[in-house]
Amino acid sequence: MVGKVVFMKLNFTRSSVVFMIVAFFLLFMFVVLESLDSKAVIIIFLSLFMLFISTKCFYIGCFVNIVLLIYLPFMLIQNNHILLNKNETFTLIFILCAIFLTSIFDFLILAYHINNSDKNCNFYITSFFNRPFLKILCIFFLYLSLLFSVIDSFALLYTHLSNIFNEGIIGKDEIFSHLDALYFSTTTFFTIGFGDIRPSEYSEITKRLVIIQAIISHIITTVLWPVAIIFVFGKSTKKIFSKDKNIK
Repeated sequence: MVGKVVFMKLNFTRSSVVFMIVAFFLLFMFVVLESLDSKAVIIIFLSLFMLFISTKCFYIGCFVNIVLLIYLPFMLIQNNHILLNKNETFTLIFILCAIFLTSIFDFLILAYHINNSDKNCNFYITSFFNRPFLKILCIFFLYLSLLFSVIDSFALLYTHLSNIFNEGIIGKDEIFSHLDALYFSTTTFFTIGFGDIRPSEYSEITKRLVIIQAIISHIITTVLWPVAIIFVFGKSTKKIFSKDKNIK
């Protein structure tokens, strides 16, 4: 009996190691590859795997997601010339949408499983890591990473677009810094809209990016947190979604 229990734990450990290897391999390939088309293919597999791994290993899924979100603005800095090519621009927009939407769904999955123990991921076999408070702290850092990545990534795009004719953002001053773009991105994210800085009148890519950022920001600020709070602080996720109405 003891041997059987040890064997089961050994299988869990092996599955955990496999999850980590695959996750970091895909993440490494996404970072190393220079072609945007290659990154787009990798991000599809990475997004699907992130959603899967979050249902199995809470901390691995959360950590990989945070690393990807923090890396995204640095990827844009390294490829600041891509907006000059229309095809690569749409590929970049696809990558941004894939990463942010995956992070949103991943956040909800992690919040849903916050009160469940990671039975399939026991390489850290200890009750300390199954405490809900520690998991809440992790998804809070994931939320901060999501805010940082969305605001700073779009700010970098607005900054690069300002170097293209009839694109970027405009205001009273013709010269814009990254701080101005960060300010515009933040006001767009939180739907403040002072109107002192706005997209160029004849811009196409900039206006599309503003629309995309507004939609993603609306999902994050008005949908993500309320649903996550229901998952985390409700009576229990099983009772909320149970078909038996007599459960109290």
